[in-house]
Amino acid sequence: MNIDHVILGTRTIAPLREWLRDGHGLGITDGSPNPDGTASWVVPMDTERVQYLELLVVNDESELAATEFGRTFLERTADDPAFLNWAVLSDDIDADAGRVEQLTGQDPELFRGKSVRSDGQEVPWAEAAFAASWNTPSLPFFLQYENWPARRARVPGDIAAAAHDHCPTGIIDLAVDVQRADLSAWLGGARLPLTVRTSSADAVRAVTVATASGSRALELP
Repeated sequence: MNIDHVILGTRTIAPLREWLRDGHGLGITDGSPNPDGTASWVVPMDTERVQYLELLVVNDESELAATEFGRTFLERTADDPAFLNWAVLSDDIDADAGRVEQLTGQDPELFRGKSVRSDGQEVPWAEAAFAASWNTPSLPFFLQYENWPARRARVPGDIAAAAHDHCPTGIIDLAVDVQRADLSAWLGGARLPLTVRTSSADAVRAVTVATASGSRALELP
C-alpha cells in the first residue's frame, strides 16, 4: 500500500497555480472537466508509482450546488483553497473494502471502471470508500489499477506539460489531523509516510514532496 494522490480544492485555479509555481517551483497540467461539476488539474510527479496532486476546481457551480458532494466542496473552498482528502494505492481493494465495511457498518461503495487513453489503451480501475474519506478527510479512500504500463506511459508527457522548476519525484510525508478516526485500523496496519497529530477536527494539513533540489513542504497559508 502506498499514497496514490492528495486532493486540493479551489474555486478558481489561479491561487493554487501561483502558490505552487511561485512558492514551490511546481507546475500543473491543464484541467479536464468531471461529471460532478468540477474540473481536475494535476501536479504530476516523476515516479514509477504515478503519484500526483489533484487540484479540483469549480467547473459548473449550479451542478455542484445540486449534490451533497458539491455543496461540501463549495463550503470547504468558500474562502480559500483547501486540502480535501487523499487516496492510497491498494494491493487488494476487495480486502480493503471489506475492512471498511467492518469498521463503519456501512457500504464501502466499491466501484469498478476504466479510463481510455488517447491511443485507445484501457486502464481498468477500482475505487472504495470515497464517501467515507470525503466526510472524514484524515482517512483515505482506496484505489487499484491494472495495465500499469499504460498508466505510466502518460507521465513523461504530463511532466513536460507541467514544466516544473523543481520536478517532484514522490510524496515523502503527509501530515493529517485526527479527531476520533483510527487511521491504523483503517489502513489495515499498513505503514505509510504519515505525520499524525490529535486535533479537534479531521483534516489533511500538509504534504511534502521530494525533488532533485530538496524536499518541498506544501502547507496552505
